[in-house]
Amino acid sequence: MSEYCPRLSEAKELLPLIRSHLAGAASRNPLPGGLSLDLIPIVDDGLFGYELVPDRETRAFLTIGCNGTGVPMLRKTSFGVDASNGLRLASSYGLAVQRSASAMRPVRDGDSYFSDWSSAIASLWSQLAVQAGDKPRQLVTVNEGAHRYLDEALAVAYSHLAAWDPHIRFFGLPNEAQYGFPLYRQKGEHGELVAQRPDIWILRWKSPPDAVYEEWSIAPETRDSAAGLTRA
Repeated sequence: MSEYCPRLSEAKELLPLIRSHLAGAASRNPLPGGLSLDLIPIVDDGLFGYELVPDRETRAFLTIGCNGTGVPMLRKTSFGVDASNGLRLASSYGLAVQRSASAMRPVRDGDSYFSDWSSAIASLWSQLAVQAGDKPRQLVTVNEGAHRYLDEALAVAYSHLAAWDPHIRFFGLPNEAQYGFPLYRQKGEHGELVAQRPDIWILRWKSPPDAVYEEWSIAPETRDSAAGLTRA
């Protein structure tokens, strides 16, 4: 597994950039009526960007981002029946689980690399259209309200930690900001960026002999703009 993980300076620039391209594509490419896409920041085996999670059942997920050299990437991951050598649930509430019970395991279908973001986003939208089939189309909604809070939090955190510019880890969990995004650099240098509420953030950082603790709220005008969705 690649050890690539973005620095704060990279994360604060890249996430808004990807969303701007997604919003532009949404304004030109209709998908099935009523489809809504959630964007989950993630660092996954050499790729940093967003996993797109539709508001309906699917077994294939797309992740758009870049690798450690800044090359745009598109990754497709499918979920199928678990392999025989995978980790299995032995019992539930004291009862044995049948060995024939199916489970889901991720299978990477491959990575695609692109020379620019426009090409990467076009390929992403093309794959979304294939998954949609022949259903009636309309312009899609990209849920990005909460991401504007994260944009500002990353920028503020970087303003306090520019001298270190630590790496930041995204595990791809829903509401991950509430649990905290780990920060790290060299041995003994670590911290976290946590959302107490969407508009209140806490930054902790230790780099002996220095320590940083900051807490801030997002300005009302930013909070108002972050309340909605981007519709195209």
